Amino acid sequence: MIELKNISITLNENVILNNVSVNIEKGLNTVVLGPSGAGKSSILKIILGLWTPDRGEVFYEGKNIFKMSREEVKQHRKNIGMVFQGNALFDSLTVAENLVYFLPNKKKLSESELRLKIEELLSFVNLSGTEDLYPVELSGGMKKRVAIARALAFNPKVILFDEPTTGLDPINTVSVLDLIDKLKQNGTTSVVVTHILDDAIEIGDNFIVINNGSISEVGSLDKLLKTDNQFVSDFFKRFREENHNPFLKISNEVKK
Repeated sequence: MIELKNISITLNENVILNNVSVNIEKGLNTVVLGPSGAGKSSILKIILGLWTPDRGEVFYEGKNIFKMSREEVKQHRKNIGMVFQGNALFDSLTVAENLVYFLPNKKKLSESELRLKIEELLSFVNLSGTEDLYPVELSGGMKKRVAIARALAFNPKVILFDEPTTGLDPINTVSVLDLIDKLKQNGTTSVVVTHILDDAIEIGDNFIVINNGSISEVGSLDKLLKTDNQFVSDFFKRFREENHNPFLKISNEVKK
């Protein structure tokens, strides 16, 4: 569905991505893992077309996004929703106003149609009845779910998540992860950037491990657990130990 081919980008003499090639499969949750500053979020900006690489190509459903017309780029971005790490909600707007702020056809919708759209979005993220609240009145987990609902307003085929559970308590973390799985059941393709291994394992179908702007390993959990790549092996081991992850036992059994 989405293919990055030999992507390289340098900003202010810093190598952000170095010859990155990955495939994002339709209808699956692809998780991008790696330490802070590894280049994880840069992949999302490239996919969305916010950054143009120095070298390489990005294909969306077979079309090179950097050779699209201006109108095609606008349509491409409508197919992709983005949930930012900081949620990017407008503090001066209500939940309802935040949800429809970027909706391109909102002027063509009647008040009742807009209200129905808002109710559908909030129901999907289990926040019915919050439309008149302001972001300051919401918990961190609720803000994240509003951000997800806003991304869904376009009915996108793909949603990009940048560190969706960072800073959330365990209950809200589970709620957000459940929503990502719910989206998958509805046919949505998700690309999730995170450094939290437990969360990645919970929702991931495919994994991309990146370090210092380069791909260290790509594949299923089984493949990553069996890898001979020292960085990937150390990365998983460290997080298992820190989080008392039950997959430590699985990893040892797989390597036997």
